[in-house]
Amino acid sequence: MTEWKKISGIISDLDGVTYRGDDPIDSAVEAFQSWHSLGLPYAFVTNNSTKSAEEFGEKLNRMGIPATPERIITTSAVSAERLRTLLEPKARVMVIGAPALLRAVEKSGFEIADEKVAAVIAGLDREFNFEKLEKAQIALMGGAHFIGTNPDRMLPKGDGFEPGAGSILKAIETASGVPPVIIGKPQPHLISMALSILGTDPKSTYMLGDQIMTDIVAGHAAGLPTILVRTGVAEEGPFPITPDFDIETLASIPVMMPNDLQET
Repeated sequence: MTEWKKISGIISDLDGVTYRGDDPIDSAVEAFQSWHSLGLPYAFVTNNSTKSAEEFGEKLNRMGIPATPERIITTSAVSAERLRTLLEPKARVMVIGAPALLRAVEKSGFEIADEKVAAVIAGLDREFNFEKLEKAQIALMGGAHFIGTNPDRMLPKGDGFEPGAGSILKAIETASGVPPVIIGKPQPHLISMALSILGTDPKSTYMLGDQIMTDIVAGHAAGLPTILVRTGVAEEGPFPITPDFDIETLASIPVMMPNDLQET
């Protein structure tokens, strides 16, 4: 029997943990409703750059999971902020991604362009084509910075999967010979930001995800205990790290938290 110790907070992935595409995962909805009613603080971190924090919040609430934008950290917002450390104000930036990523880059004070750009920033783009690939290649071979929102090869969708942003990044890297700087998981940036928002103890704040090579690696890098849930992407090992807990669904996590669980 699994011995669960005190949990003071949860930092959770979205795709494959709370839902698959537009389909909520029932056990996750029930778990987050229970945690919310018990006052257990939680936040969400997502590699998906196709929606803003507000849009993700609306999606979660429609599914019955209580969520606020302030506790949803997205790669679109964090990636756009990273550009501010690399570029001059109002620099020209090529955006390969969804409107949410484009809006985040504009909000950070940059001009959207596809020629003579100082940086290429790329995420999941369902309208990615050869023309975009060629323009990114030209920009990067000319010295532009290359920022990638995340390396996810695929995303859960209904009963199957769809290509992720990592597939697009690989195409651009292959064409240009320039590897991207990755902002999302497995880098720990999103988790560290979520932890600072929650203000909980890292030793008892659990990173919850469906992928070892992104969620679990990032949680470990941020110094958090980790929980792998098997409702999302099925990965093939071997893996460089083992999650602290490996469960089928979130129903396996006790709902009597945080007071009824053993102290660490």
